[in-house]
Amino acid sequence: MRVRTVVAIGVLLLPAVAGAQRLPRPRIGGRHPGEPVPLSPQPAAIARAIAYRRLNLSVESYPMVSRIDASGGVGGGRASTWTSFGAGTRASYRLTPHIAATMDLTSSLFGGPVTVQTAEIGTRLGPERSEHRLYPFVDLRVGYVSAFDAGLGSFVDNSYYTPVGSGGVRYSRGFGGIAGVGMEYALTYTFSLTGGASLLRSHLTSRDFTGASAVPSFALTSYRLMLGVKYNPVRTAIP
Repeated sequence: MRVRTVVAIGVLLLPAVAGAQRLPRPRIGGRHPGEPVPLSPQPAAIARAIAYRRLNLSVESYPMVSRIDASGGVGGGRASTWTSFGAGTRASYRLTPHIAATMDLTSSLFGGPVTVQTAEIGTRLGPERSEHRLYPFVDLRVGYVSAFDAGLGSFVDNSYYTPVGSGGVRYSRGFGGIAGVGMEYALTYTFSLTGGASLLRSHLTSRDFTGASAVPSFALTSYRLMLGVKYNPVRTAIP
């Protein structure tokens, strides 16, 4: 009887003794198995890219210095080559990370006998804004060119009525091609400083206000330097 009692008590106590002797399972990396691994901190550039979304549309305004050669298109003893000061405005829409469609309106107003205005459409090739500061670009455009006497429309200057041949070309128009290179320097998330040089080659036909032509046609070449400010808005991706 006593033997049976001892055996029964031993059977009841055996699981508890075995549990007390079991060693704890080690943690992996200080964590229990199955616990999620915390993510490592994101680089600052990636965090900014996630936080802000740059819009495809940007606008730019720039003063411009032009060296213009209109040999054969300016009469009356006036110089055919001169330096002119003006300004331009550009709208740009990015189509891919490296290609943007552009439209420029420019005017060379001061410093020469002829005012030259252009309307240009084309493309800009260059990398998309990221965490860098400097971005090179190449511009390729075609444009409509209009040139007219700097005194045209003046209420004081009677040369408005000067006959053809005695006062030079009254107004001219035609088409041309533009190629340029430059750099963009990021100032803030939305503003950049841009600088560049471009070459405009155009072929113009001249007229006066009687419909006659002072010269049948002539070439106008403009070497242009510009320094501008670009605005590219961004939206935050974090509510």
